[in-house]
Amino acid sequence: MSRVTEFPDDDDSLREEPVREKDAKSPVKLPKLSWGARLGDFYHNVKLEMAKTTWPTRTEVWSTTVVVLVAIVFFGFYLWGIDRVVTLGFEALEKAIR
Repeated sequence: MSRVTEFPDDDDSLREEPVREKDAKSPVKLPKLSWGARLGDFYHNVKLEMAKTTWPTRTEVWSTTVVVLVAIVFFGFYLWGIDRVVTLGFEALEKAIR
């Protein structure tokens, strides 16, 4: 099941981000952070997100590496064979034209 929300074409009000207002006259203003505070906040958020990351085990890495290497060899030979067949076909066509 998809998590994508589809908006109806006739209702554009859902697409606009609502403006949060303190009162009817002035919108809520977020405080401006200094350059150092923003950088510190960024690294803090990166650290939190990296804690949520799941890393593969050594055996998973080895098994996927083997799968990739086998696929590279297989497709290398496959493409070489297709190239060889096409080359022979064009050479035969060239001889037939002469």
